[in-house]
Order: sequence, then C-alpha cells, then structure tokens
Amino acid sequence: MKDEIYKKPLQNQEKFEFSQKVAGVFDDMISRSVPYYEANQIMTSQMTVEFYKENSMIYDLGCSIGTTAHFLNKAFGSSGFSYTGIDNSKPMIEEADKKINEFGKWHNIQFVLGDIENYDYKNTSVVIANYTFQFIPPERRLLLLQNIFSKLCAGGILLLSEKVIEKNQTFSRIFSQLHHNMKKAHGYSDLEIIQKRDALEDVLIPNTTDQNLELLKDAGFQNVAIYHKWYNFASYIALKT
Repeated sequence: MKDEIYKKPLQNQEKFEFSQKVAGVFDDMISRSVPYYEANQIMTSQMTVEFYKENSMIYDLGCSIGTTAHFLNKAFGSSGFSYTGIDNSKPMIEEADKKINEFGKWHNIQFVLGDIENYDYKNTSVVIANYTFQFIPPERRLLLLQNIFSKLCAGGILLLSEKVIEKNQTFSRIFSQLHHNMKKAHGYSDLEIIQKRDALEDVLIPNTTDQNLELLKDAGFQNVAIYHKWYNFASYIALKT
C-alpha cells in the first residue's frame, strides 16, 4: 500500500509510532524515505553471509516487517542459518509473520515481539540493527551495545545503520535539504515531509557520525568501519576480535 499517512493537514500532530497504519505501508514508506535502502539490505546480507558462523544466531534488532530476513533468505540460498527478528511493535511482528512461509525450509527464522534492551541474547555471530538505535534514548545506547558485544562470538560483527547529523552545521543543513529533495523526487509533498519530520521530533534522535564510531569503540569494538554513507545516513560494521 502507498504511504499517505501525512498527506492531509493534521490538526492534532501525534508523535510517530510504529502503529498498525505504519506497518501497513512500511515497505513503501521506507523505500521512499531511506536512500539506497535496497542496496544497503544487499550489502547487509552479503556481509552476514561472510561472517556468519554455523550453530550461531543472527539477531535483527528492530526487525519491523522482516524485510532483512527476506534478503538473507535469498543471499544464503540453500545454506542453512538461524535468525531471530525482534521488534516491540505488535503490528510490525504480525506483518512479518504473514510472510513466514516464504522462507526456505532449511532456514530457522522466527520473529519475536520483545524489547531489544532486555532480551536474553544467546551465542551470536551477526547482530543487525537497521535504523533502530536512533529510536533509543541516547543515554541507553551504550549499555545495549555493551550487551551485544558480550554476546557476540570472536570474529562476530554488528552491522549498524543510522540516520546521522554532522558536527558542521553547514554540512548538516545541506545534507538535510538533499534528503528532503530525495523524498520529493519519490512523490512526497512538502506538507508530508514537514508533518512527518514534526512527528519524529524527539522520537528519532540521531548522533553524529563520530559519536556512533565512539560509542562502538566504547562498547568494546576496536575494529570499526563505515561501509556505506549517503549524506545524512551511515552504515557501520563493528568486528569483535
């Protein structure tokens, strides 16, 4: 379904949440709002295949409607893997479960309604967090990263994608405007863009690129790199040696 949530003027602006109406249009919303979303999913899948260790779990934090699992299903082919997608939005998990029968029978895939900050993680070689930490209060992010680091096996990775801001205000302003232009090119009106921006205020709180790198290192990851960046969006790989 097409995302038209913010198409009409809203008299009472509510804060953004991953509700039933968002879950129903999420594919369209994210593909039109997040630059190179499909390309980033492909890169995520490729690196997951590269670093995945047999008999370990892949965790997808904030899995939404399970899109990453479908890319992994294609990337792994007939090679087996175990995957748990976790999200605290019941509508998102319900949407993910609707397509569970599309996965290969040799893959162990499940979607769980849960809190990623208080989940009992088991042995894992890959943890994926696509545009998830930006919705966690900044003061709680390090503790979650430390927990992830402790559960990763040696040679395991965290793949983190986030909306970011720049320390330089000129760059931040230009990058934000270019992102605005991208959404307009994908069919969103100025009204839709502004109303969604207002709904996300104090809900989505981005770090700077450097702050994310520092957080990853403070959590214990000493080998960190940016593997993809488009203006105000960045993707990181963090390796536990």
